[in-house]
Amino acid sequence: MNNKGAFLTVILVLFVLVLGCAGVGSGPKWSKVKKVAGKEQKLAHVSGLVVDDKFAYVSVGGNLADQSEGLSGVRKVSIETGAVTVIDDGVKNLPQSDYGGMVVDDKYLYWNTGGSILRMAKDGGKPEAVASENVGVGLDIAVDNEKVYWANHGYYSSGQKESGKPIYSVPKSGGKVEAFADDQTAPHCVVADDKFVYWLTTTSIMKQEKKGGQPQIVYKAGDGEIVDELSQDADSFYFGVLPKGNSRWGLRKVSKNGGEPVTLMKTYSLKPVVVDDANVYFFDEDGSNDAVCRISKNGGEVSRIDRGYSSGVIAQTKTAVFFAGLDDIYSFTK
Repeated sequence: MNNKGAFLTVILVLFVLVLGCAGVGSGPKWSKVKKVAGKEQKLAHVSGLVVDDKFAYVSVGGNLADQSEGLSGVRKVSIETGAVTVIDDGVKNLPQSDYGGMVVDDKYLYWNTGGSILRMAKDGGKPEAVASENVGVGLDIAVDNEKVYWANHGYYSSGQKESGKPIYSVPKSGGKVEAFADDQTAPHCVVADDKFVYWLTTTSIMKQEKKGGQPQIVYKAGDGEIVDELSQDADSFYFGVLPKGNSRWGLRKVSKNGGEPVTLMKTYSLKPVVVDDANVYFFDEDGSNDAVCRISKNGGEVSRIDRGYSSGVIAQTKTAVFFAGLDDIYSFTK
């Protein structure tokens, strides 16, 4: 073959490869993410993140260096401008250093810090204690129109025998703390809808009616399986499962009425996910960091939106997804 023929052959092969890769979803289908705020605004080691239409609320810092430089605490970040407002004095009352300890409703931000659950009006004001009883270091919190619900998940280790722990509740304005649900095995990942409060044990998705009753099993993992990380939409749950003998977690979906689960991803990074009307947004391993991904709620092709982030917190508005990468907050339009 002459040089010209060889050149044309190479071009043809490259053309076929480009056409073949166009349909596998390996590249992002939307614009790359944009940075909302970060180290330049004195954010450091973002460990918690919730959002509304105007602001992101984050817990930052936690190590001695951050504390000495005044970089620990809770911050309010403008989604539009990136301007950062200090909400509390994190040096005196460090906020929870892992995700699960922050939540918002229409008027207030709630967070776990210094042995109490605090709240503060989102338009400003002074933090006030909602609960200071049965509040531990590690909490998963949910709110509805009337109450705050939480589980003291603490820090569990493999092989450790766990004593039963209740799901607690308190009026949103503060008051008497009550055991909402009887003792559960390692309860965590609390969510709520109009009728029920839901949570995970190590092997099950549980629920209990808000008006009372007994805890019920929605989903029971298979033999040797473990469940973790719970998200919801109106009809279904999305959660991580570690099959027996596996080292990688999978992402599953199951109806709130129970039944057979659907595997959306055989492998993904065990970190929180968010769900909108059409898609699930999650992290997947990509070398030493994570890729931010999207998959339809019905399963199918995976889109990698961007890659190269070390993260573990994610949140959403109706139009955008937000996530953290070490000291920075990023977003992309849905």
